[in-house]
Amino acid sequence: MTKNTILMTVITVFLLCALSGCSMLQPAPKPEIGPAGKPLDSLPNPPFNQRFVSPPAELYDLAATAGVIFEGVNKKNWQQAKEGLNNLSTVWEKVQPAIGAKKGVKEANAALGQLTTAIDEETQEQAYETLNKFMGSISDIGKSYKLSPLADIIAVDNAIRSVCFYVEDQDWSKAASKVKALEGTWGQVKTSMESVGILDEIVKGHSAVTQMKDAVNGENKGAFDEQVANINYSMGRIRDFYRGK
Repeated sequence: MTKNTILMTVITVFLLCALSGCSMLQPAPKPEIGPAGKPLDSLPNPPFNQRFVSPPAELYDLAATAGVIFEGVNKKNWQQAKEGLNNLSTVWEKVQPAIGAKKGVKEANAALGQLTTAIDEETQEQAYETLNKFMGSISDIGKSYKLSPLADIIAVDNAIRSVCFYVEDQDWSKAASKVKALEGTWGQVKTSMESVGILDEIVKGHSAVTQMKDAVNGENKGAFDEQVANINYSMGRIRDFYRGK
């Protein structure tokens, strides 16, 4: 193939793309029917050129504030939980215009209402569950930012909280199940959080997850609390590293 032929081919493809609006820049259409009926009524994917932007920094701030709330709930420090909830609500209200109507926003609003009720009524398990439910919705929102590990960071955070909740109550059988789930989540998402400049905290986090599992299996709350402090530091560093990137 001659250089002129290659050039003409490139020009032809470019003109066809321009005339058609270049379909790769358009939202993926929702199919009308699937193999077992109508598909889920969800928002279409964003245009191609909007899929690789960074998430608003406030979404990372929500992850940080969730830790404050959970600590208050887990220790039954309801004043701390309520103050954290106020901050969470303020940040969430501020960031919503920037994220629009992405998948997860509606669910997050519903979960926030449930979390508010649970904290007002000081119902510990309901507060823990709805906090993770709210943050799970933020994780869903984070998935639309394809180059950001936000969704995976929140998934690990939620898994850590689940283990801590049952260790605090010394329900070791449930804690063992949750720490196994944490180990699985960490293994699935670890690589997405790896980047030059934060690799040392990934290594430390991996070690902490392993030792948390050993502590739970040995029903050793003192050793577990030590490793939670370690992973709190590592995950906080990882979160702050990616905030706004």
